[in-house]
Amino acid sequence: MISGTVTVRKAERRDAHNIAAAEQAYIDCPWTENQIAEEISSGAIFLVAEANGEFCGYVSGEVTADECEISNIAVTEQYRRMGVGKTLLTSLLNELTVRGVHSVFLLVRDGNVPATALYQSLGFTRVGQRKNYYKGKDALIMRLNL
Repeated sequence: MISGTVTVRKAERRDAHNIAAAEQAYIDCPWTENQIAEEISSGAIFLVAEANGEFCGYVSGEVTADECEISNIAVTEQYRRMGVGKTLLTSLLNELTVRGVHSVFLLVRDGNVPATALYQSLGFTRVGQRKNYYKGKDALIMRLNL
């Protein structure tokens, strides 16, 4: 249970360890701590959520021109189903609006009902599919126009 508020901030190199641990636990093709630190330093968007003084999740994305592709989002097990994912995504969308981004894309495993419902609640719609993207499972391509 979150007893305080969830805060979201831009990630710093020091966050690479926690992000890498979340990737190892929840992402099919995790990046290394060094790759994450380099991406943070190079200007890719990484936002970190903290609650009760501890890391509870992150979201990352890559902006090209006026589009963003959300790379990954992960919330640690003990903070799932508490609104952390929605808070991270809302913070990211606010940041993208400030940067002049007009379209946001993401991929989600077909059949991941909770994630798909979250994205749809924020206005994302399905625009395509990639066959066998996730170790034999299809990916849905979702888009949001800002």
